[in-house]
Amino acid sequence: MRFIQLIALFMGTIWLNSAWSLTVSGLVTDVDQKPLSGVMVTLHNPESGANKEAATITVFTDAAGRYQMQTVDWVFADDVQLVTKKIGYGLATSSRSQQGTSEVQQNFVLKPADNIAGQVPAAAWLSQFPLTDRGARFIPGQCAGCHQFPSDQVKAFAAPLAKLTETERKQEWLTVTNDESERVLEKVWRGSIQYMRSMAFHFSADTPVRWGLDPNGEQFRALLTAEYSLFSDHEEDIAATALTKFMQLDFTTMPRDAYPAADNPLVPDAGLTIKEYDLRSDGWTREVALTAESDYVWLVEDNTDRIGRLDPKTGRVKWISVPTSGDQAQGPHTINVDREGYLWITLEESYALARFNPKTEEWKIYPGFGEFSIAHDTCLDDERYVVTDVQGHLWLTLIGQNKMAELDPDSGEIWFYDMPHQEGETSFHAALYGCVMSSELEKVWFTQLNGIIGSIDVQGKQIETASAFEVGQIPHRFAIDDQDVIWVALSGDGELLAYDTIGNKLVGRYRLPDANSSPYSTTWDSVRKVVWISGSNADVIYRFDPANQQFHSIPMPRKRTFLRMIDIDRKTGDLWSTYAHLPVGAGPNFAVQVQFSDGVYPQSGGAAQ
Repeated sequence: MRFIQLIALFMGTIWLNSAWSLTVSGLVTDVDQKPLSGVMVTLHNPESGANKEAATITVFTDAAGRYQMQTVDWVFADDVQLVTKKIGYGLATSSRSQQGTSEVQQNFVLKPADNIAGQVPAAAWLSQFPLTDRGARFIPGQCAGCHQFPSDQVKAFAAPLAKLTETERKQEWLTVTNDESERVLEKVWRGSIQYMRSMAFHFSADTPVRWGLDPNGEQFRALLTAEYSLFSDHEEDIAATALTKFMQLDFTTMPRDAYPAADNPLVPDAGLTIKEYDLRSDGWTREVALTAESDYVWLVEDNTDRIGRLDPKTGRVKWISVPTSGDQAQGPHTINVDREGYLWITLEESYALARFNPKTEEWKIYPGFGEFSIAHDTCLDDERYVVTDVQGHLWLTLIGQNKMAELDPDSGEIWFYDMPHQEGETSFHAALYGCVMSSELEKVWFTQLNGIIGSIDVQGKQIETASAFEVGQIPHRFAIDDQDVIWVALSGDGELLAYDTIGNKLVGRYRLPDANSSPYSTTWDSVRKVVWISGSNADVIYRFDPANQQFHSIPMPRKRTFLRMIDIDRKTGDLWSTYAHLPVGAGPNFAVQVQFSDGVYPQSGGAAQ
């Protein structure tokens, strides 16, 4: 009997140790002992990727300065590592106490920071770029379309330029010297823009040219010219001029009041929680998609020809290669899901489209879109599903040819339609991009990075232009709501547009909290009836509520995140995105989950507070 009791005690001890639950909480105040709200508190997982769960978990203090993380089961009390973050404050002191293995309490006192240069996102350094200057708007619009600007590399490049205007020459030479310095500065910035024209065809400086192009071939040389490039001669000219005039050269100092966007209110949710998942890959993991049937999160890694299946319960990723023949790269780029649970993935490098069955892991490849067509976006409805039109056909944008493609997914037959562009634009520079479909499934709407928003009637094939844009305004991915209003963010001007597609009129124009945040995409939340916007250059997700026309913020736990698409878990209402910074390896490669406790989704309210 005693032996049995010992075994039972031993087994109970094992069970208790393997199912512990840790609560982490505390209070954050300023040096005058006043509570600080909206302070980000991040817990780091010391065994991320090797054990289970996320790499970090982040919560925010409430109006009383308190925070709490409950049922954390992937870290022992002795291993708890917490970091606080609030722009305008630095750590003064912290104190900690423990109650056995089940509870950790850590309080923080923060002090005002006179210099916030090390705290602000890249966007903060563009505050001197005027909203009325098209060259100044081109910088957050196009330069920050692929990576944050100014990145750390750009800061390192720009800082020595300040020496060009520092001279100890005699007074009579000062004017001449400064004039010459301005000319040199412009040449240097123009050279960097020309370099970026070339780098647009690489994943990084150390990777081969994309799309199978021969770097010594005629086609590649043509793509480096202004006529076929993403940057025209005019854009190069005005951008170099703007960088010369407005680019700050001292990145060591910024006063507290120089970045008012940091004071934009948080999303009002007591259980707001952010989890980051380390993908442990140096790849370009661009986007995510979630099916309604599964708890997995699906990722595309463009430069490695594979997709990933992330299990949020373990933090593990299963990588699945895209089938190919020979050495032809595939380049999985955009990933979305339809109502049957299939994943639709555009293959940039092979100019094809793939359909993937997550249950059987079977692929179907649709080729035939044409040389250098670059299939980009499949058309989505108001619930972010890939949807077919009234004829059962799927539509997608071809960025390389400025064409819409209509695909019969059963037969594989494809029809092509030339899209209009502004006078003087080339097909490639117009850059046909995003795609959504009306609720009646009879009209497809599209954006061009350097051109227009327009539509095509799926039956009569009539094409209409809704709005044209100036240089540097740049509409990327956009969304359509249940009232057939399209929501378009302009990355250059930092504005959110609402366009009524039924009445054919602009019904709203709203300035984002940070005009230089370079919004990459909008996502319509069909349950909450709000718009989510990825602030790619500001490490933030914005929420816009059309009912009260207010913006709220969700800041990310780290810098250089460069958010692209935002998808919504249709069961829980969680937001999912990736940190997709270019060049490859220059920024964090994580998947990120934002949880709420608002209870508006069937399974929502599961955040860790």
